[in-house]
Amino acid sequence: MRNILISILLLSSISLISGCASLTGNVIPATGPTMENVYDNMETSPNTTAVVKHVSIPTIKKTTFNKIPNPELKLYVYPHFAGKEGVPIPGYYTVFDAYENDHYILK
Repeated sequence: MRNILISILLLSSISLISGCASLTGNVIPATGPTMENVYDNMETSPNTTAVVKHVSIPTIKKTTFNKIPNPELKLYVYPHFAGKEGVPIPGYYTVFDAYENDHYILK
């Protein structure tokens, strides 16, 4: 039983060590064309499916999304005792948003 446990631990540690050493450096190249350049240079070839060449990208870039106000609610927690030991907790303010998520509006 002990030999099985030792062999399992040895195999798992070897696999973890070899997994970390398999790839070094950054996978994404630091230089090259931007995504916009690649999209602008895209063409339709007969071997692939039809790709849209011109989409009104500037109109998408001009749109702005404004954040709908999410008021902060301030709550004062009075001094109290906590737990079975009765640890004293001093009074404090806490702040939380009125809505759980932030919402945006298209302007």
